[in-house]
Amino acid sequence: MKCRSKRLGIVLACSMFLASFAGCGQTDDADIVRNLKKTYKPLVKLTDYKGISYTPTEVSVSEDDVQNEIDYLVHQNTTQEQIKTGVATYGDAVNIDYTGYVDGVAFDGGSTQGQGTEIELGNSGYIDNFDEQIKGHKPGDQFEVKVTFPETYQEPSLAGAEATFDTTLNYIVGEDIVPEVTDSFIESATNGDFKTVEDFKNASRDKILETRTEDGLNADRQAILQKVIDETTIVEYPENELRERTAAIVDSFQQYAASMGVDLQTFLGYYYGYSAEDFRDSVKKSAESYMREKMVIIAIAEAENISCSEKEYNDKIRELLEQTGLRDVSELNQQYGYTNEDYYFTILEEKVVDFLYENASPDSTPSDAAPAATGTDSAN
Repeated sequence: MKCRSKRLGIVLACSMFLASFAGCGQTDDADIVRNLKKTYKPLVKLTDYKGISYTPTEVSVSEDDVQNEIDYLVHQNTTQEQIKTGVATYGDAVNIDYTGYVDGVAFDGGSTQGQGTEIELGNSGYIDNFDEQIKGHKPGDQFEVKVTFPETYQEPSLAGAEATFDTTLNYIVGEDIVPEVTDSFIESATNGDFKTVEDFKNASRDKILETRTEDGLNADRQAILQKVIDETTIVEYPENELRERTAAIVDSFQQYAASMGVDLQTFLGYYYGYSAEDFRDSVKKSAESYMREKMVIIAIAEAENISCSEKEYNDKIRELLEQTGLRDVSELNQQYGYTNEDYYFTILEEKVVDFLYENASPDSTPSDAAPAATGTDSAN
């Protein structure tokens, strides 16, 4: 149940992102931010949100982290010995190609299309006595494998059918051939991007550090925002908007369940172990959590006179179009249910979080911050 609840939380978060922003009605762009501030300001009682104390996320890169990058590169370039002599027997892994026919006609999904596939003889999971008819053949042999599909086979057109597979035993799979980590291996495996092992290690260390630094910054910003949200008093939630948001999320789940041919209760019970009542309570709490964050963001934007320009609005739309691969804003609005308010609020949120972070007060300096900043392993 715990895992299911976590999964539901993720789904609800996605739903909030896609189905949120019921909106305050279409208005002229110039009035949108003003209306947001006017709507939420009297409903929020802010505390002192400047100088929030937080503990910066510690960032470091160990030699084990770098070694993991090397190990992954080695894994990507590890090959298997292809044994072209001897006879295949049970327990061997073999690479085969085949094309299946029923009444002389090749059927869909019954061919490797010359790409080869690997199976373990005696444990392939293939139908009937498929493995048995490969046993005893030598690499390079071409032969027929004749089988009968079970009456309960998942594809009705093949259930109970007799089939012939034109089969080729390409090779018996031998031991893994693991490359030695040398300068020449690194150069070859990276297509010349790095010439030496040391070059690859340094680049890996820098890349890991950059990613972790960015992740740490995002974690710090979120922690500061969450602290402000937790310390803020919500005088009242706008009931109409809260009710609309909750209903929209429930409706999206109902539509998804219907597309799978089941009702909402069956869908929730099967995938999440939730009753409809528990689900609706969870949705309402998620909606309240989202609304709380939005109201706090808008209240701070009002207090600090934070706004956004038309250029920022257009830039945000371009950014979202690039992320989604859509062609224009009308497609973006249609697919995700966005309104103009959404874009403006997203910009305000980014600016408010920037403001809170810039005015926050780190309560300690990570001991390894200096070495991490230069990309040096903290163990050295």
